[in-house]
Amino acid sequence: MIIKLSPVRSDLQLAVVKAGDTLEVNGVGLDLSRLTEGSTMPAEAVGCGFVIAPVERINGDLVLTLMLPHSADAPQAARFPVDLYPADGQVQLPGLDLGERPPATVGNIDWSQVITAEAKAQAAAEQLLAVVTADLAQRRAASDAIIIPLQDAVDIDEATTDEEARLKLWKQYRVALSRVPEQEGYPNRIDWPAPPA
Repeated sequence: MIIKLSPVRSDLQLAVVKAGDTLEVNGVGLDLSRLTEGSTMPAEAVGCGFVIAPVERINGDLVLTLMLPHSADAPQAARFPVDLYPADGQVQLPGLDLGERPPATVGNIDWSQVITAEAKAQAAAEQLLAVVTADLAQRRAASDAIIIPLQDAVDIDEATTDEEARLKLWKQYRVALSRVPEQEGYPNRIDWPAPPA
C-alpha cells in the first residue's frame, strides 16, 4: 500500500491503522481488497472524508491519498510529507502523535463506482474509434468538396482533359478512404491514403 498525503491546516484528528488491504481511518475500517489491478475508485465512493483522491491498484499496490491535518506550527515533515509505505499496524503520520485508537466500525464503500481496467480500456478504444471516424469523415468531406465541381464539369460536357484526370484521381482517393476501416489493425493502426497532389 502506498499512502500519499495532502497536508491541510486543520485541527481535525487523524489516526490510521493498516491491516493488509484494509485501512482503518479514525476507527472506520475500509476493506479495499476487492479493488483489482488497474481499477480506480473515486474518492467519494470510499465514504471517508479523509480520502481525497481516487484509489487505484497499480502494480499490485493500493495507492490512495489522505488529507493530512496539521497545526499551524507543524514540522516540515507534516507540511511537505513524503509518500508512506506502511507495514501493518498503526501508521505513524508526520506531525501527529499515534494517540489512542478509536473503536473500529466497518466503513461503507460504494463498489458500484469502481472503474475497472477493462472499462478503462473499452473507453479508450471507443474514444480512439470516435477520433479516427471523425478524421475519416473530415478527409471524405474534403475530397467530396473537390470531386463535386469536377463531376459537374464532366456531367455537362465542359470538363477539360486535366479536370477529367483530376476527377479520376480524387475518386480513387475517395474509394481508398472508404476502404480504410477494412485495414488490418483498424483503428489502432491506419495507413492513410495520400490525397492527389
